[in-house]
Amino acid sequence: MIYSQEELEAPEDTEAVITSHAHPDHSNDVQPIIEMITHCHDHPGAVFANETCLSGYSDVEKAISSYHQNLCSRVERLEEGSEYEFKDLTIKSQQMFHADPKTQGLILETDDKKVGFWTDTEYSEELLEFYEGCDIMILYISRPRDKPVSGHTCMSKAPDILEEIDPNTAIITHFGYAFLESDMGEQKEWLDEQVDSKIILAEDDMEFPGNRTLGDF
Repeated sequence: MIYSQEELEAPEDTEAVITSHAHPDHSNDVQPIIEMITHCHDHPGAVFANETCLSGYSDVEKAISSYHQNLCSRVERLEEGSEYEFKDLTIKSQQMFHADPKTQGLILETDDKKVGFWTDTEYSEELLEFYEGCDIMILYISRPRDKPVSGHTCMSKAPDILEEIDPNTAIITHFGYAFLESDMGEQKEWLDEQVDSKIILAEDDMEFPGNRTLGDF
């Protein structure tokens, strides 16, 4: 919460939080962000999260306490086929193939742009249709080329995703240790040669689209 207050340009404008699944690297900050929204800036608060985050599922415990859910005026469960409106944003989700079996892939859509989030998942062709028409794709690629691991997507599959969806821009993020230890410049060069989309490797504290509008991409 303190980091958010220091690093966000306008933390007081944060009104909602979205999380795809309950693993700590994706959900650990949700509760302090809810407190920032509701306590520090006195917003009603909204949270969009998968079933596991809200209720727990199988042996994965819930990641957002009942106390924090009750702080929010709006709590929505993301599941296969969900579609919600928040302000000028449409939020859609589909179920992915990950160790949290209720993990959700996401689309955030405005009047101008359609942004897809290929979240933690094992690659499958059946996931591609959901992202049809996305202008921007954010791919969670945890592993470098030719080093796959169960339940995640490696760089070798990125061309299959991007050639089918054909976004203007693709942002690669969620790098695992093996990816960070690889030659990341070479990984990007290889992907640049495979697809027409503009490729961006995400960096800490990166803002997108920065001081431009989504219409520029």
